[in-house]
Amino acid sequence: MFTARSVLRQAFHPPLRDASFWAVQVLVVALAGFHFYLDSAGIAESSTFPTGSPVGLLLLPVLYSALRYGLAGSAATAVWATLLWFPDLFLRNAMGHPANDLVDLAIVDAVAIFVGERIERTRIQQRRADAAEDERRETELRYRELFQTNFFPIVIVDEDGVITEANPAAAEAFGDRITGKTTETALGIAKASLGRQTEASIQSVNTGDGAVRTYRLRVARVRPEVKDGRFVQQLVFQDLTEEYRERAAVRSYAARLLTAHEEERRHIAHEIHDDPLQRLIHLARRMDGLVIAGGPGPTSAALLETRVELLEIIGRLRDVARGLRPPGLDQLGLVAAVRGLLADVEDAHSLRLDFEVTGTPVRLAADAELGAFRIIQEAVSNVIRHSSAHVARVHLQYDGDSLRILVDDDGIGFDTRPGAVPGAVQLGLEGMRERANLLGGHVVVSSELGKGTTIEAHLPALPPPMSVAG
Repeated sequence: MFTARSVLRQAFHPPLRDASFWAVQVLVVALAGFHFYLDSAGIAESSTFPTGSPVGLLLLPVLYSALRYGLAGSAATAVWATLLWFPDLFLRNAMGHPANDLVDLAIVDAVAIFVGERIERTRIQQRRADAAEDERRETELRYRELFQTNFFPIVIVDEDGVITEANPAAAEAFGDRITGKTTETALGIAKASLGRQTEASIQSVNTGDGAVRTYRLRVARVRPEVKDGRFVQQLVFQDLTEEYRERAAVRSYAARLLTAHEEERRHIAHEIHDDPLQRLIHLARRMDGLVIAGGPGPTSAALLETRVELLEIIGRLRDVARGLRPPGLDQLGLVAAVRGLLADVEDAHSLRLDFEVTGTPVRLAADAELGAFRIIQEAVSNVIRHSSAHVARVHLQYDGDSLRILVDDDGIGFDTRPGAVPGAVQLGLEGMRERANLLGGHVVVSSELGKGTTIEAHLPALPPPMSVAG
């Protein structure tokens, strides 16, 4: 918005270094001198020369200055012309016409300001448009440089899912003939899935040489609107094949280690049950026979006392064997094994355990059932050791191809913030999470001081395969 102050500021900052500007001002001086001569000689009032013609001629230099220099030129020229006309306005010649000259000068000044302001505004808008265009070109140039030099494969896809451009990294990764093909044909990625992506996704891509590699794909619109009303999308691929292969190797190793651990526990449980435990039971029976044969006396009393201690040892060994390998899990399934576990815990501890099963119980994969049992076993063990709870609940929910495990208690709870979880509790939680991850599931732990703890696990019925693209 131009004000009187801005007009004056422009008027006092004319383009003084431009020779053409001074030529225009010389023309204004000539017109003013010519008009002064006409008024002095009384010629201006003659019928042969129209009144106000020299003043009207001032419009020519004013308009020229406006077109060439904008408001600074037109305002300065109008001010200069007005100053030059003052002597003529105060002529005492009776034939003078100062009122007409004042009106004409006002018109010239108004035209100078109006036309100069319009041209100045147009120039400012043009400069802004040029600056925006230069910035756009600079941004596009930078984008092109980044596009070409980026070591991530990047492709540009039009609205029809056709690849219009591919940077050198994409040409090297997917082949140099993918341009002009659809993403589904060249990369195995459906066009419909691109528009729905709001965050990075994991995609397996056929690289064209028969190999399949794993990428993290990010989709973004780089030009929301173009001249024909169509948009393009930028697809950036981050190769995760090696990372996934290493993860799969670690996961496979952890699974084999856990399997070996479970086999070792099974072997030890069988060894305890088949040899030491059976021998101790046989020894207890022999002691019964010795007590009967010896009759009442100190020796028989000592044998009876020893027999009681022996039966306690037998009971503890049975508990150890059950802990090493849940009895009945392979033959009777998860529900029966968990029910037996909870009954043993209630017999040994002052803790009430409620057990609930919803859905239709089905036999899961052996690894899934064993993993579910171990998670429940560890969760109940944590309740006994750390929660000071009076009541706990175990809930199994069968839902088609998945199993939901819920273990909660009314204990003291704990702070779940990183670094605040007690070490013994953290170790048990990490063990549960690791088992769930190996089975393709996850564990969520919720707890608050004074409000108990809830452990929720979701496991698929079938563990995922240990494989990765590439």
